[in-house]
This record gives sequence, C-alpha cells and structure tokens, in this order.
Amino acid sequence: MPYAASQLRLPLTSTLGAMKNEPLDIEVYAKTGDTGAVISLLSKNLGPLAASTSPSEVQLEIYESASVSVVLQPRKDSFLSVWVRGSNAWPSCPALGRYLARELRCTVRCDPEHEFPEVSPHSNVFLEIEGDQERLIPWG
Repeated sequence: MPYAASQLRLPLTSTLGAMKNEPLDIEVYAKTGDTGAVISLLSKNLGPLAASTSPSEVQLEIYESASVSVVLQPRKDSFLSVWVRGSNAWPSCPALGRYLARELRCTVRCDPEHEFPEVSPHSNVFLEIEGDQERLIPWG
C-alpha cells in the first residue's frame, strides 16, 4: 500500500547512529558568544580539542581530536551553531542540548528528533531548553 509523504517519517542521522552505536553528527544552537567555554566543556567528554582553522571572515571555527570534529559558527540572532561530528558522547541533539544548557546556563535550541514524534522532521519546530524547562517553538 503506498503511503502519502506526510505519513512517512524518515529517521534522523543521530537516531540511526545511536541505534547502530556508530559515531553521530549532531547540531544544537546555544545562545552564547563564549566559544572558549563551549570547547572547554565539550573537551571534558570528547578529549582534547585542537583548533584546526584560524578565525576567518565567515567566523567558522573547527576543532578536532583523533576522531571527532566540532564546528562552531555564530548566527546573527546571538545563537552559536555547535556541530559535533563523529562522537558517541550524546545519543541525540536533545541530549547534547540539555548538557550544554545545564552546564553553560544558557538557552539551547535543537531538533526535537524522535523524542517528539508529533513534530515533522521537515518542520521549523525546535526544542528550546532553558534550565530544566523545555518547550517546542517555531524558529527560523
């Protein structure tokens, strides 16, 4: 029986990786301008991260360890894109988001992923985490 496109829910990269215990690519957006604090905090779980690029006009910073990359890029709305590639330290975007929100004491937004199956993976709805409060918001 054919399915309408709205009936299909494709698994997200981080969900697939978590199911197979493979390294993940996950991204969250933290409302902070302190990239040093983000790298310091992530290093506690990922090991030492060394800068592999110097700051440039696009303000893209890449940090690497043996098998993990962290890419930081500020957005115009005061949020910092935090993209972790090749790690199993967090099983999902919400897990990394909760960790950063708690430890950095900042607002974090991320894809709600499988924790909120009612949210289409193609929508502009994000999970906003602030302290121990979470809510779904339209963003972008």
